[in-house]
Amino acid sequence: MKTIKSLAILAALISSTSAHATRWFEVEMIAFEQEPSFSLREDFSIEPEPLNRKNIKSLLFDGFNTTGYKLCLEGSERFAEQDFIRGLTSGAHSSSCNPDANYVEKFDTLPLSPQVEPQEHMDSIYLLNESQFNFSNKINELKRKGLKPLLHTGWRFPEQSNKRAPNIEIIGGKQFASPSSYSVTENDDQFSSLSKRFNIQESKEQVHWQLEGLIKIHVRHYLYVTTDLDLKYEDGNDIRTARMSQYTRVYSGDIHYLDHPKLGVIFQIRKYKH
Repeated sequence: MKTIKSLAILAALISSTSAHATRWFEVEMIAFEQEPSFSLREDFSIEPEPLNRKNIKSLLFDGFNTTGYKLCLEGSERFAEQDFIRGLTSGAHSSSCNPDANYVEKFDTLPLSPQVEPQEHMDSIYLLNESQFNFSNKINELKRKGLKPLLHTGWRFPEQSNKRAPNIEIIGGKQFASPSSYSVTENDDQFSSLSKRFNIQESKEQVHWQLEGLIKIHVRHYLYVTTDLDLKYEDGNDIRTARMSQYTRVYSGDIHYLDHPKLGVIFQIRKYKH
């Protein structure tokens, strides 16, 4: 019996040691819009191919959605869910904060950073809180140079192979989308109450953001960063898309700069608890 117990304890210790043997890192990044250049020769009139959206992790969408939900709870009418049926039938609007609603599409321009609670664990990938950033001074430097930061964020993640590492979905900047339209139909049921007599359906084209794309970080002896980011911008009456696609080998602790005629990215990958 003692031998069985000893083996069970040993197996548990090995399992625990193995679980914590995986190294963890944190990445912090700033994406900013470059100044317009009249000498720019690149032609962005041809739309790039759709991104390969496999193994996506929507950390930022969830973070900005939480931000919108908090604004709703704080009393922002913009983020409150309006009861349109009651508004049509009684002339009054009621609102509520639904934690399962899509608050992201209610932003005209996304905040620079999503509001998330600070975390300290190695259980799953999670966003950094603003208090865990190191690049606040770089935001000020960019603004002094007349550049416009679009996104300042970061996340903690375990080392994973190229095949297993997720693509972190990136969104930022202002919204490019058509306004919502509503269609009202009347129920056939003559015995319906006045408040239930009408069906209201919202139709809205897919929401796109000024900055969209994917970033994947994997480990194979070194850290590798795959970046596919699209920047939408106005060109006369047209909306153009410029894509930054780069594959970079990096060292932890170094500050790296990705350059593109329309977009700049500053990032650093740091060791976390190892």
